[in-house]
Amino acid sequence: MLLTAAANDILLAVAAFVLVLIPAVIIHELGHFIAAKLVGINVLEFGIGFPPRVGRLFMLGETEFTLNLLPLGGFVRPLGEDMIGPASEDKVKRDRVTLERRRSGLVRLVSEREMLRLRGVDEHKMMSVNEAPALGRIFFMAAGAFANFLMALILFFIVALIGLSLPVGGLSQIVAIPPDSLFYGTDAKVGDAIEKIDGERFADFVDFHEKLASYQGESIQFSFIRHETGEEYELRVKPDFARRSGFVQVVSVLDESPAALAGIKAGDIVSQINHAPIAPSGDPTRILQDATRDFAGRPLPLTLSREQEDGSLEDIVVIVTPRVNPPEGEGRLGIGIRSQFGLRDRTRFANAGYKRELIPQSVPDALVYSLRTTADTLRLIASIPGRLLDGSLSGKDARPISIIGISKIGGEFLQRSLQEGPGLMLNFIALISIFLGISNLLPIPALDGGRIVFVLIELLRGKPVAPKIEARIHQIGIILLLALGSVVMLYDMIHPPTIS
Repeated sequence: MLLTAAANDILLAVAAFVLVLIPAVIIHELGHFIAAKLVGINVLEFGIGFPPRVGRLFMLGETEFTLNLLPLGGFVRPLGEDMIGPASEDKVKRDRVTLERRRSGLVRLVSEREMLRLRGVDEHKMMSVNEAPALGRIFFMAAGAFANFLMALILFFIVALIGLSLPVGGLSQIVAIPPDSLFYGTDAKVGDAIEKIDGERFADFVDFHEKLASYQGESIQFSFIRHETGEEYELRVKPDFARRSGFVQVVSVLDESPAALAGIKAGDIVSQINHAPIAPSGDPTRILQDATRDFAGRPLPLTLSREQEDGSLEDIVVIVTPRVNPPEGEGRLGIGIRSQFGLRDRTRFANAGYKRELIPQSVPDALVYSLRTTADTLRLIASIPGRLLDGSLSGKDARPISIIGISKIGGEFLQRSLQEGPGLMLNFIALISIFLGISNLLPIPALDGGRIVFVLIELLRGKPVAPKIEARIHQIGIILLLALGSVVMLYDMIHPPTIS
């Protein structure tokens, strides 16, 4: 069983690699190719995968499209530049390529410019990368990233047309069915969620209990979703909603937080705040949050109900001092909470969030979603350095991920997409495409951003950096990137990343 699961994970990771990384890299190179054509730079080869070459696919004008052995994306080879950096004329002549085999079996070696002449390109229309105008080179080098951003826009647009997962109503989960409960002895079980009252949805958890409080009928029909199976069923019971109480369930407690120091534990139920019962209306979690704000820096008594080993509940009182300036994302007490309401028969309901369904969007709405999501993603990525510096984001959460890690996470998304629809996987591909585009624009030697830096230097000093010097710097950059990539891949193998 374990071997089968491992083999399935590997198969999903390989499939995700093919679906996510290869298209994103090919689209990136296609951006360079189109930009080169617009600028006038001659492109000798568009390679799918990395050498050694498997064979030629076809010719398109002067450009040879090839299939290569290493399935790591692709590359564009323009005139006057190899896969590392700009090439001098001497190096171009030394690194000659095979054009065709003559019938005698001999191989004819030609220079790049001679190759273009044989492909029908006029000598006066030949333009290498270094011969292009500076702004044209910047456009050519940045076009790969722009193609990745455009790919993300299109994918987000398609996702919205297929359908966005949007809330269509609230969910209320049963968390306690004591012997006196109106659900005791029925098909309802702890963990099942109510999604409708008399066939109608409710907006949220607060609206659920407001509807119960105002209910005047002799019986009420609940529509349930079974916790274990997702099966839907209905149940009609006699209402008894005259007396209700609000509670706050402690879901999690952070170490060294005020709650942890006061002895609060996950699973505790807050029944009183400052010795007063929580009102049976509104949102109990908001009531507790307001109290912690009012008591910031001062002792706040909380009455808790805690389940004992024998299943009985014990009421205890703790004194906790909410923080005045809590760390971002931790709250004043350092706890995760959710709202609960209880009835007179001690039945308790908890906020279970929302019922979500895939709702297809119109073309204008899909376009707005695409633009907004792409912009939000770019903004989020741009905020990472600042968040690392101010401590709001940990290095662990912002760790770089290799192609192994991306394939591993992509496999998880692919497995979920098989059950939840293609939108989940398309979103992931779009995100990776954006990350690929941004990473290539970083001002690091050997990357597109590093090459753009050299063009900017040329504009400032009035003449280009010597090709040998630039090529050597790009070589060093490649070595460092390969070393970093190897370390990250090793870390991903030891500590595989997950969707979380």
